[in-house]
Amino acid sequence: MRKLLVYLSCLSFVCHGLAESNVVVRVMAANTTTGNYQRYEAPGLNIFKGLKPDIVAVQEFNYAGSYRDMVDNAFGAGFEYFRESGYSIPNGIISRYPILGCGSWVDSDTGVNDRGFVWARIDVPGTNDLYVVSVHLKASSDSASRRAAQALEIKNLVAANFPPDAWLVVAGDMNIYSESEGAVATFSSFLRDDPVPADRNGNTGTNASRSKRYDRVLFSPALAGRLVPVEMPSRTYADGLVFDSRVYVPLSDVPPVASGDSAAVNMQHMAVVRDFVFTVPSAGPLPAVLAQPGYAEGQFRFSVTGTTGSSYVVHASTNLQAAGWFPVQTNTAPFTFSEAAPAGSCRRFYRGVPSP
Repeated sequence: MRKLLVYLSCLSFVCHGLAESNVVVRVMAANTTTGNYQRYEAPGLNIFKGLKPDIVAVQEFNYAGSYRDMVDNAFGAGFEYFRESGYSIPNGIISRYPILGCGSWVDSDTGVNDRGFVWARIDVPGTNDLYVVSVHLKASSDSASRRAAQALEIKNLVAANFPPDAWLVVAGDMNIYSESEGAVATFSSFLRDDPVPADRNGNTGTNASRSKRYDRVLFSPALAGRLVPVEMPSRTYADGLVFDSRVYVPLSDVPPVASGDSAAVNMQHMAVVRDFVFTVPSAGPLPAVLAQPGYAEGQFRFSVTGTTGSSYVVHASTNLQAAGWFPVQTNTAPFTFSEAAPAGSCRRFYRGVPSP
């Protein structure tokens, strides 16, 4: 009887930490409108379908039909979107993940009255929300000073409206002609742009002639450690991808893209893609629970429950020192553990843990 009482007083169970998994989120800048009306047509929609982005900063967000139908067709019925109103070539954001908040900031440049700056707070996997700003800066080679003013306004709007150290992406058609522009310096003061995405030939140009890097996916330093190579079915783009259907091979990676899609009539620019990885806690098996102890016919026994179907290990020890535990049985929950009373032992502790 003395041993039984000691066994009962020494029953114990231990918990374990949560498992983790990684989710890759693909972010795209897209001014891929075509035709005579600066709107999304089959070539641009094909590129969306082929690259399968999770979040897109969209410029010139026009379509000859229902925008809900456009998003359903190119992305899927589960995607959400926001498109600013009151502009002829509005910006917007499309997201696989829930959009928790969104809006449009007015561009103070009075000469840019056909679009604003669109923002969204997105519930991406992981511990933080992602803040995305979709922008379309002033075009032309003689507008560098105006782009610099727009960049500073975006910086100030972000600082005034988003949390410090937010996970932030500013993406879109920035119409930047030279890396010496003031807009580049301003964006560099709070965002990262390296490494620079390119196509398979190393060309970083994104305008129709592939001579200027107009389109960019910039990100906050808080996201720098989460940037990962863009993994396509047959090739990895370590620095991110500038997608041009005329040079991408094999096109079997990106159905239904056709080779001429990036050269369609009045195709604005090339899509730019970066991938980020977010770590998501996931619940593993429940802690083991040791219960219903009993002693009969020379056998000590108790039940072990946890997550049904998961494997657990019962450890035993004659003391509670970390080095004193040793496995005595592995089984699938729920199960009953039993063993004969060990000879010469006056006490014995037990614990259950998920099997590695």
